Order: sequence, then C-alpha cells, then structure tokens
Amino acid sequence: MIITSHGHSDVGFVRENNEDSFLVDESKGIYCVADGVGGLPFGNLASRMAVKLFAAMVHNSSDCLTPEELKKISHRVHHDVVECGHLVGGENGIGTTFSAIRLLPDRCLFSHVGDSSILLSNGTGLKKISKCHTLGDELIEKHGPDAANDMPEHYMHTLTRCMGQDIDFEVDIGERTLSPGDQLVICSDGITNMVKLDEINEMMKDLEPKDFIHSLIDAANQNGGVDNSTAVTIRVS
Repeated sequence: MIITSHGHSDVGFVRENNEDSFLVDESKGIYCVADGVGGLPFGNLASRMAVKLFAAMVHNSSDCLTPEELKKISHRVHHDVVECGHLVGGENGIGTTFSAIRLLPDRCLFSHVGDSSILLSNGTGLKKISKCHTLGDELIEKHGPDAANDMPEHYMHTLTRCMGQDIDFEVDIGERTLSPGDQLVICSDGITNMVKLDEINEMMKDLEPKDFIHSLIDAANQNGGVDNSTAVTIRVS
C-alpha cells in the first residue's frame, strides 16, 4: 500500500489560543488528534501531552500491532496526563479528547475518547466510525432520537469521558480492514460542528490529501470559525 497523509491545525476566528494538537508519523504508522477540554485549565498542555506521549510509547513500526496493545498504550497516556494534571491543574486537573489511528499493512486500529471524530471512506460513502462521548449523545443512544427534543443544548458539548480526568472509563478501541482507495480522517469538533459530513465527502473526493485538509479547515473558518479546527487524513492507494 502507498500511504499519503497530511495534518493541519488552525486557531479559528474566535478563540485566542489553539488548544488542539495533532500527530502525523508515517514511519511509525501513527496519527492522532487531541482537543483540550474547554472549562479546564491548560487545555493546550493536555492535548500536546497526549499526542507526544502516544508518539513516545509507540517506539517503531513493529510496535503496537494489536487492539490490546493499543488499548494498553491509550490507558497509559491517560494515566500520565492525569498525573501531570494533578501537578499543574490542582483539584480540577486537565483534560483532552484523544482520537488515534495505528495504521497496519491491510487494516487500521483506532483508539477514541471524547467528541473528536474518526471518519472512514471505503467506497460506500463517508461514515463516522467513532462515537461521541457527550451527555447528549449518550442519552440519545439510550433513549432514542426523541430524547433530543427537550435536551439543553449544552448536553451535546458536555463530555462524559476525556483523557486526564481521574475517573475510571473504557477507551473505545476499534479495527477496520483497508483497501486501496480508502481514506481516513481524524478531526476535532471545530470541524464537525461547522462542516457537514456530505460536504467533507465531496471535498475528499475532489482533492489530494494536503489540499483537502486545508480546504476543510478553510470551510470551518468560513462557516464561523468559532473553535480551533484540526484535521488529519490518511489515503491508501
């Protein structure tokens, strides 16, 4: 397989600081997007730590070959961010979303916590393969779509899981087979809140990975740019 990848991050038009971080490492086959949690201090530190720890824990392309290994590494990242949070963030700690891909010869493994998104295009359209860990999404999953009718808007942005908060939770771990022509996207909610899935799909079909990522972030900014926008893509050919 030939891999073409690219990542980029932009502060947007409203926020003063960029609290998103990303990783693109084709030599190791690892990719990640992390979004520092609003309402907690040091969001930029939390996201940057999560990405750098993940990069350090996957030593080379022969490391982290199974879902179990990726799960173990993800929990180690979480615990290390928790420890740092106790030092710099006091009782509240720090927090970040974490969405990572480990690319293997014919498949990918993914790890996910929070409300960033992992998307996959594999010939049947573009689909989201991660779940949002927000109070609103979990209520809708439990009670059905009607639960959204009387739900306060902030429920859709209230995280129930994130890296760095000293609570027990499971990291979502998944696996997908890949074929030539498939493409993956990891993006923060600054993208998905501003750009619809079908628009992302159209851009992906028409553009090479680097141009696609920059056009995607431009679209998020043109639609308001109210948050940091970060995206990573991986094309298989």
